[in-house]
Amino acid sequence: MTSRTRIGFDADVLLAAATAAATAPTAPTGRGDGARGGAARGTGGGAGGAPRRELARAYRELSERYRGGSDTPEDARLTDGHVRAYLAARLPATLAVSRVVLAELADRRPRWQPHSLLDLGAGPGPATWAALEVFGEITGVDLVERSARMIAAGRGLARLGAPGPLRTGARWHHTTAQVPPVGVAADLTVASYLLGELPAATRGPAVAAWWRATTGALVIIDTGTPDGYARVLAARSALLADGATITAPCPSDGACPLPDGDWCHFARRVERSAVHRALKDAERGHEDEKFAYLIASRGQPAHAPGRLLRAPRAHAGHIRLALCVPEGQREAVVARSRRDAYAWARRARWGDPAPGSVTDPAAPTDPAAGGQAPRTV
Repeated sequence: MTSRTRIGFDADVLLAAATAAATAPTAPTGRGDGARGGAARGTGGGAGGAPRRELARAYRELSERYRGGSDTPEDARLTDGHVRAYLAARLPATLAVSRVVLAELADRRPRWQPHSLLDLGAGPGPATWAALEVFGEITGVDLVERSARMIAAGRGLARLGAPGPLRTGARWHHTTAQVPPVGVAADLTVASYLLGELPAATRGPAVAAWWRATTGALVIIDTGTPDGYARVLAARSALLADGATITAPCPSDGACPLPDGDWCHFARRVERSAVHRALKDAERGHEDEKFAYLIASRGQPAHAPGRLLRAPRAHAGHIRLALCVPEGQREAVVARSRRDAYAWARRARWGDPAPGSVTDPAAPTDPAAGGQAPRTV
């Protein structure tokens, strides 16, 4: 997918800080107040850190909850180990996906600059870090999180290199994210991996409430599974009915053309730290985070001509692309003779917006491929 030149600061600072906090010695709290100790204070790393097996167990507990459709444990059950495990093994993926989705919003609407941000279900704030990296004019930040431990961790991380709007000016709200706090509205609202944590009956009202609190763009990110896609698709329908236009990933505000059994999702490669690999008992130095997303906006449409639904398939003399276009799904055959389009197709990645030179069904095809014209499904 697309990326944008970073402005102001580099959110990679968060990755280093989160890993250090996850492995730092637990600070004594005096009264057992883990919200002000542990991950919230720990930034040293190195010897004496939390035992890996305890972090691994905490990560498995969180992972089982998320995969089972449950939310983050409430304060009474969320431990310091859970927070540390999240920082080490879940925050990197959330940050990476938030970065790429928000960069897509910036690319599709280059003249739009939000000045306020509402981060719903913020956790320790990775989506806020991503937003501040992409949109340098944000000055007001509200983060809504129901876990006091996550809020404490987020505040601790913010002191380690976040921009001023998060480090000193952010307002943290210790409450549920189903309904934004009274009186809080923002140009940009982000709900990252939140829909799946809500009871099914509350999702529709929640999306409606998020949209009412949004003056510019609402970003919803979910898991790249059939269930995650179904939740995003339901939100899409509701938002369109409420007057929104879908900035991305869709190339139009029409009905989704995907058939039953298929789902719109994308992937982002995430580098794993040593502790990340240890918690997941993994050998590879990376993982591919699958996700679905939606950017709903007020104002005029800003659709891309098309969207790559799969990774490009290179053949002798041509490249085949699975595209979503306003008319439906299409397979485009880009011949080497189409120099500009072919050069774009060689660099293209799954999830990229496709230019009109590629999506145009009247474009010439590759004779070596049998003269097959692009096909609309």
